[in-house]
Formats: sequence, C-alpha cells, structure tokens
Amino acid sequence: MASNPELQSRYERFALIFDPTPDSRLGTEALGLVERGIDPLYASDVDEMHLMALQETGRVGCLVVPGAVPLATLDVLIDRVASQLWAGARSIVIVGPPEDREALRALRDRGISWVIREPHDAGEFRFVVAAALATEDKLDPRGGFRVPLTIPISIRHEQASESGLVRNLSIGGAYVALAAPPAPGAALRVAFSIGERQIEADATVVHTQSLECAGRAVGEPGMGIAFRGLTEDERTALIGFIAERTDSFRL
Repeated sequence: MASNPELQSRYERFALIFDPTPDSRLGTEALGLVERGIDPLYASDVDEMHLMALQETGRVGCLVVPGAVPLATLDVLIDRVASQLWAGARSIVIVGPPEDREALRALRDRGISWVIREPHDAGEFRFVVAAALATEDKLDPRGGFRVPLTIPISIRHEQASESGLVRNLSIGGAYVALAAPPAPGAALRVAFSIGERQIEADATVVHTQSLECAGRAVGEPGMGIAFRGLTEDERTALIGFIAERTDSFRL
C-alpha cells in the first residue's frame, strides 16, 4: 500500500466562494479544495455571502470572486465581506481577471493582490486559494513552500531511466507524477530545468501515491522526492524560481 504523507490537515479558516455566473464554474472548482484541506463556503448572491461571513466571523480567510463580476459588485463585497477576512482585501482572489491596464489598476487600488489567470488547472486554483489564506511568512520559499507547475524531469534509478512531470516544487524536493514510481527509500538521480537553469541532483523517494489515495494535494499517481546535496548556488536558483512562480499569481 502506498504511503501518503501529503494527506492534508484542515485549514483553520474557510474560503468563501462567490459565483453568480450561470455555469457556477467556481462552485465546481471549489469542490477540489476539500482534498487540499480547505473548507469552502459557496454563495451566488451578495447578501447570502455577507450573511455567511457574519456567521463565521473570525473563521473566514479569503474570498474568491470571478473576474467577470462588475466593479460595483466587487465594491459591495469589499464593503460587506472584506472586513471579516483575516487580511482584508489582500485575501481576495480574482479568477480570470481582466487584461486591460485600467481594470487591473482598479483592482490594485482596492488592495487586491492575488489573481488566477486563464487557463489554469486545479493545482493552481488550490495553490492561490491556500496562498490567500496563508500569512506572508508561510510563503517564504526558504521555508519549504511548494509551488504548482508542470515541467519535465528525467529520473535514473538502479540503472533504469524514465521521464515524469514535476507537479509541485520546493527547495527541498518535489512531487513527480509517475505511473509506477520506485518504492520509498529508493535513491535517484534527477535532472530538470527551471527557466534557463538546469538542475541535476541526487534525490530520495520519500513517499509514493496511487490513484486510490484520498486527501491528496496532487491528484495523480507518483512520488514525493527529497533533494540531496544541492549546492548553495542551486538552492539560490530554486529560491529565486519559486519566488518568481509565486509572483506570477500576484497583481
């Protein structure tokens, strides 16, 4: 049986999901937050959202809003709900923000800093919501913070070679999507690129995951690996890359 250390503990704060759109897309995406340890509350009406925020005073952490919501509606939400969020408007996430400069400036002027641009996947959605719930010290790349991404990685173990995909990355390790990963404890040699920089490192399989695992942060079979023997230069490159990746979700 594959072990699953990525089983998520529950966040103390709720994520409020506001979605008045006909297809209720955010409501559907919010279901995936549960496996990430985040409990969502959903509403399609401003008054209902306000009531939820009041009922859960002290326990609401962020507000997720589609970019198609008019600024006038967003202002009402900020007026009624932002005061209940742990970090005010800085805990609001805009999904699919407008691209023109004036509209983006209007969002910045309201104190909003987190955005999820289209197209995005479930991992990115969960990441940004979790980031909006987190304090700034939790977002420090040096503290083991993991960012979602999809990059190829080559893996060598016991004279065998195969390819996988990195699904999240920290300076200490990564989650690699792989159909049949080596057993925990296996020694690896891995190589992948971050920007123009090639990273080659020894690594150890820390845990493996099958499709049957519940409560996983990444919904694919694979393995969590820990890097071994990184140089200071490689650590610095990883810290810079992770910070840049995090900033790509900020206004």
